[in-house]
Amino acid sequence: MKKTILILLTLSILYSCGDKTEVKDNTNQLDRQIPEAVVIPEENNSFPVDLDLPVGWEVAKDEQLRVLHILSPTNEMDEFQEMVNIVVGTTSDKELDEFFDLNLKMIEGMFEELNQTEKPSYETINGIKYKKVRYNYLFAGLPLTAQLYVTIKDDKSFIVNCSALQNTFDDYAKEFEEIVNSLEIK
Repeated sequence: MKKTILILLTLSILYSCGDKTEVKDNTNQLDRQIPEAVVIPEENNSFPVDLDLPVGWEVAKDEQLRVLHILSPTNEMDEFQEMVNIVVGTTSDKELDEFFDLNLKMIEGMFEELNQTEKPSYETINGIKYKKVRYNYLFAGLPLTAQLYVTIKDDKSFIVNCSALQNTFDDYAKEFEEIVNSLEIK
């Protein structure tokens, strides 16, 4: 069930995709509070990002859908595995506001009972301007909350989606913020 939800959520945020990605871990950062770093090699320019992971979180990549999944630790009590999905794609020559609006309209058409819990706003993360919004929705009968961040750099789009159950989203907000605030687009 969790894998099905992961696949369906991924499909829901795919407006555009990049090329194949490669991930390698760099754990030689002992003096950092977030000891795990994921480095996407520079030679594969389709996924030009670096980011840090909270302890215990894992990275899974979907070669076919070309999405980087960052997954929370699990236990037998979990109904849903919290995640951050990052999709790198093209902008089809659209500016940030237009690209964001198209993605949000697509999401609004896919889910039951989708309600924005905040108005879209802008945030600068590591020198890059993002447009973001938070919303609640039902997916496969589960009440979820998602924080969506969208940006454009050069000719690439970056869609970052943080998802958790509505009643646990705030419990994972710190980890979501750590991941998103560590995201460096090259």
